[in-house]
Amino acid sequence: MTTAGKGNLPVEYTSLAGRAEEIAEGLLGLSESRLVTVTGPGGVGKSRVATRVAHGARRRFPDGVWYAELSHVADERSLVAAVAATMGRPELTTAEEVADAFAGWRALLVLDTCEHLMGPVSRLVEAVLRGTGTTKVLAVSRVLLTVPGQRVLTVGPLPEHQALALLVERARAVDQGFELTEATRPFAEEICRSLEGVPLAIELAAGCLRSLPLAELLERMDDRWPDLAGSSTNVLARQRDLRSLVEWSHALCGAEQRVLWEALSVLSGSFPLEVAEAAGAAAGLPEADVAAVLCDLVDHSVVLREPTADGMRYRLLGLYRRVGLARLDGRQRAPLDRTPPPPPPPRTPPAPRAAPLSPREAQVATLIAEGLTNLQIANRLVISKRTVDAHVRNILAKSNLASRTHVAAWVTTEDTSVRL
Repeated sequence: MTTAGKGNLPVEYTSLAGRAEEIAEGLLGLSESRLVTVTGPGGVGKSRVATRVAHGARRRFPDGVWYAELSHVADERSLVAAVAATMGRPELTTAEEVADAFAGWRALLVLDTCEHLMGPVSRLVEAVLRGTGTTKVLAVSRVLLTVPGQRVLTVGPLPEHQALALLVERARAVDQGFELTEATRPFAEEICRSLEGVPLAIELAAGCLRSLPLAELLERMDDRWPDLAGSSTNVLARQRDLRSLVEWSHALCGAEQRVLWEALSVLSGSFPLEVAEAAGAAAGLPEADVAAVLCDLVDHSVVLREPTADGMRYRLLGLYRRVGLARLDGRQRAPLDRTPPPPPPPRTPPAPRAAPLSPREAQVATLIAEGLTNLQIANRLVISKRTVDAHVRNILAKSNLASRTHVAAWVTTEDTSVRL
């Protein structure tokens, strides 16, 4: 279904959580620039924001808002064909002919999912902007176009209160009896924090609430949330589960970008440029080149920039960090983790264990012996602190030990690998 009047802008059939600031910025951008590129990591809702901006601006374009979704387009020829079909002009075969067709129009061309077609899309956009003075372009891409003068609208994760509102709304859509109570609210908030406010991740999690209570969903998500998946056939294949969403970005990166991405995955939280340079150099990149490669990852919406009072810092979303970690084996990961080893804990005679540890519990016990706190262990293993707390309780109970210090002492005197 499309909107009334000229053009083919799709009608929205679900509400949009938050994004008032981004929409206002997009509308301002279209009034001041002829090209606005909506960018951001996968799953944050770039297409929804762009569609809402286009709806808000359509009265400015009496010759229509023309929308082309490009995820299935493979090359320049099929790109031109897709845009020509959108306009109802299948006879157009070159970018210049498309530009000529827009000549004299006050129209908006919306190009959605451009990141895999940087060269062809940039050439088409330049031709349209050069060939007509009144048509504007709104592009949606994880990667910035190579067109001078573009206005960039960055879409990031939702703030916590908007993420929670989205989870509740989508949960009620699949289960009309869903209610958020004082008892269940902490679980819902922790789910949103674990998913870092990424709307697609939250929507996929909400779909699980038809069969799982919040507490059980949170517990199951800890180790498996990259595999959260939906069942809708109306979305792109790479948007049906979170791992595919991020693997798409990985496939778009060059060799050096992938190396740095994976090297940065061992860093929890935000980090300054010098730490990124050290991690990149440890992974084999020339240290002098790391800053440029880091900028590429920012332009690819893989790394987020976070301005602070102390200067610029950078961060990988957990979605991207997990995929990077999965591509590192233990031998690669060890030299990149520059946390200094703690002093050895006091030796305490080990007590006999009542039951063997699981592989994950043995891993947590080893990290306790390295002096890491539960929060640091959670960051290292990319799981929630709540799960680490539970593992520690199990370790103490199974090993008949009284404290973390005793666990550390036991690990230094026992070979846990043979007692799983």
